[in-house]
Amino acid sequence: MVAFVVTIKEVVMLFMIEWEVNHDQKMETFGAFAGMSEADDAAIEQAHGFTQIGRWHDIANGRGVAIVDAVSSEALHGFLMMWTGGLSTLDITPVLDDAGARAVINANLPEG
Repeated sequence: MVAFVVTIKEVVMLFMIEWEVNHDQKMETFGAFAGMSEADDAAIEQAHGFTQIGRWHDIANGRGVAIVDAVSSEALHGFLMMWTGGLSTLDITPVLDDAGARAVINANLPEG
């Protein structure tokens, strides 16, 4: 009998999300966010297929940034639909960690 070992590498995509709150709905949006718990965050992440790495807020200016990993862009967009009414801008950028950036750069540098 021949045994096979299969290694499956999970593909994770990193995204940077930058947002600005719609100032006409600022207090309502802040209220919705403030009413959420860490358990709510975890349930939303699980339901939408992403993991938040970190999120930082500039409350005075109504904006912020988060880094998440997701199995797909669709998974992330499903989550972001929850906030589209309260946000005036929402920018999503695929990003790399240090190891990923070095690999891409090294693979594309001219040999010399």
